[in-house]
Amino acid sequence: MIRTATQADIPRIVELGTQSLKDGPYAGMLKDTPENSAVLALKIIGGNGKVLLYENEAGRVCGLLGFILFPHYFTGELTATEIMWYVEPEERKGGGGMFLLWEAEKEAKKMGATRMGFSAPDDKVSEIYARFGYKKIETTFMKVL
Repeated sequence: MIRTATQADIPRIVELGTQSLKDGPYAGMLKDTPENSAVLALKIIGGNGKVLLYENEAGRVCGLLGFILFPHYFTGELTATEIMWYVEPEERKGGGGMFLLWEAEKEAKKMGATRMGFSAPDDKVSEIYARFGYKKIETTFMKVL
């Protein structure tokens, strides 16, 4: 089941954020700052975006997709961009991640977005985006200074 997060979900959102930093593409690149994660989640929930949660059959929140809307830098068109998308590894085969993606697209459109963007941590995820009509625009790199 996919549902919209509330303030009561902040502790679980922060836990999933911590997990994503340990086993995701940002491992070793970003330090885990739970306080900042909580503030960001509150800003998104109460502001210009949405955090969607994926609950498994047991009713446990095991994934999330958070996005914000902003006027695109070049065109001013309202654009949605993913801030965080994470599903626990043991829950990925059930399609929860795709359900989150599809619901995020629907919600962003309802909120007035004309475009949506995602980052891809690897070629496998890039291929998934391409299958759903996303076009590769750039590849992002990061270096610790």
